[in-house]
Amino acid sequence: MGTVAEARSGPARERAGPDREPAGPDREPAGLERELTEAVLAGAARSDVLRALLRATGRQVRLLSAEGVPLATTDGGSGVAATVADGVLSGVAEPVVDTLDGLCATALPVRAGTTLGGVLLTVGPADPRVQALAGAAVTALLIDAVRAGDASAEVSPRHTPADVVAALRSGTVSPSVCAAAAGLGIDLRRPPAGAVLHYSGSRLRAWSTALAWLEHPVRQEGRTAWTVVSGEVVLARLQSRLRLMTGDESAGDHVVAASGFYPDSTIGLARSFIEAERLLGLARSRRVPLLTFAGCGVVQLLLPLPRAELEAYAEAHLGPIRQRPELMATLRAWLAERGSRQSVSEQLHLHRNSVGYRVRQIKNLLGTDPLIPAASAQLHLALAALDLLAADDQRLRGDDEEPVSAGR
Repeated sequence: MGTVAEARSGPARERAGPDREPAGPDREPAGLERELTEAVLAGAARSDVLRALLRATGRQVRLLSAEGVPLATTDGGSGVAATVADGVLSGVAEPVVDTLDGLCATALPVRAGTTLGGVLLTVGPADPRVQALAGAAVTALLIDAVRAGDASAEVSPRHTPADVVAALRSGTVSPSVCAAAAGLGIDLRRPPAGAVLHYSGSRLRAWSTALAWLEHPVRQEGRTAWTVVSGEVVLARLQSRLRLMTGDESAGDHVVAASGFYPDSTIGLARSFIEAERLLGLARSRRVPLLTFAGCGVVQLLLPLPRAELEAYAEAHLGPIRQRPELMATLRAWLAERGSRQSVSEQLHLHRNSVGYRVRQIKNLLGTDPLIPAASAQLHLALAALDLLAADDQRLRGDDEEPVSAGR
């Protein structure tokens, strides 16, 4: 049976004589890889490599571009959808795919480091031996792609950890970003949550140094740093290390951390980062050192809402007292202390009678008793909506000062 070398003529073909390993079911991946690599270095084309794979595996073979378009095939068949090709190259898709002409195939990414050669398909159901033999062709196909210097070879830019986090945050997740993320231990098949940390201490140089020394990918912009986390334990550990490394371990409010929800795919990561930033603003306004999506309570209901709806909800339930800071502060304390006049008096440094007077004003203006369960739930949500609005304002301005909630 022939080998890839038989596709060539002259001395190169003579060197590919009977000493070569046999094709077909008895082929070993290591021997096939050696043969294919030597053949391509001697001048064989990718079409020769595909024909050799056809003989070795008994399967039709197709080489596709990064967009899923056929570059060379043994059967003239179709490619796959661009999203499928992207998933294969980024390592987030299953190896068994459906082609555009309705066939089942096993897909293998053709890439090494920053060099991307495309997607290799062997038509037919999954078979570990066939997949191993197909993998033996990757090196040869990469050599051919680089040598050709055409659109089939893409040299991807190197991504730093900060670049990877920035891409995940913006939602621009290319195959090269996915590959770099995998190299950092980020499994995008089970996407992490977006997370953000903020430093309000005075040792900014120590903060930057501490971030650089973390064995965790981060993107820093001044006092703020973005990252991804696989759980609250990871976020808490990062926060603790940063406190220690900045010398602010005893002052927990100097490093505040927050994380968003866990998305089902990389597409949802950008929104997870946005929600993490909103929760960070809320944590800072409430002086809570760590706040996660899972731990933010009813605020989960508000996070997806646009600004106009938050504003409308807050106005509907707090409108009559929104411009009365003393009443807003009293309402917050009254709800937090569950109607304890003594506790509110101590917290706000007011006489008990003054607390009672203010509470009566609140009841009259709002037309309800804040401690009635239904009213209490609505008021808690309305106050949280105001806090999110204030946090958004602070985030959009890029302020580093501590935000102040409405009514504080």
